Amino acid sequence: MLVLSMRDLLAAAARENVLLIAFAATSPAAMAGFARAARDADAALLLVRPSGAAEEKGPEEARDDGAFAEAAFKAAEEIHFHGPLALLKDPPRAGSAVPDSERVQREIDVGFTGVSLAAADAQEDVRDAALAASAVCQRELGLEVVAMGGVGAAAELARQLRSRGATPSAVRITGLEHDAPVLAEEMAGTALSSATESMAGQLLGMQVRQLVAAGPFLRSLRRAAPEEVWATLQDWADEKGATLEQSAARHQRLLRDLPPAAQEKLEALCCFAALDLFGAVGANGSGSRLVNALAALHEKDA
Repeated sequence: MLVLSMRDLLAAAARENVLLIAFAATSPAAMAGFARAARDADAALLLVRPSGAAEEKGPEEARDDGAFAEAAFKAAEEIHFHGPLALLKDPPRAGSAVPDSERVQREIDVGFTGVSLAAADAQEDVRDAALAASAVCQRELGLEVVAMGGVGAAAELARQLRSRGATPSAVRITGLEHDAPVLAEEMAGTALSSATESMAGQLLGMQVRQLVAAGPFLRSLRRAAPEEVWATLQDWADEKGATLEQSAARHQRLLRDLPPAAQEKLEALCCFAALDLFGAVGANGSGSRLVNALAALHEKDA
């Protein structure tokens, strides 16, 4: 496998006009399914871990981050996936007691090659974000700005980080996809991403470079998991005002211990769902093209 910086992958995707798909996956079985699909489709394998924490204070999220990265590398190795691989982490869903700079450093240390910052209005938060962004950019890793509220806030934070010399590699514009051409011109050098799966086939034409897709995992999990497991995820999401993928991240260890039959079914369903999505966005065969593009980009910089 080729473990790559998300920043490099986005640059290669721009060169080859490829839409990258980042699959939310908080179960080893799901990771194996997505790795199998990426291998068979010759596509890049991007796995994203939603944050299960809000007002994080304890070590639980850190342990789960480490377990996610370990499971992802193991899945790729066991499936014999040799293409481009990147691990992404979304920001805390409702803020965190841990400063961005400390959180991001911890995520990098466990193996994530693309990390995220949540857009915030407070100037103090912007300064903290700038410190975190600077450390990420120095390592040439991926840095995505994600809006927890309005997309405009994400675009504004991206502008402020650019002005401080810490240009994000991507900004998520979910809900503003039709404005993507204007935003792409305004933020040249920063890729656009979206979580709107219903527009998957249109995103490339809108100059969006990355789709963050939770649907393939959630739909597969709904069919494969025992009813009581799904009910646990749903109840926690309803109680906390979280999304189902965030609930799945919070219950990562529960999903790791699913019955063997459920895990086999989940792996197969995730594989089929990913193959369908790769086909829908024309990603089949893009893995080899991305590797060649990366080589060309590095030769140019040498």
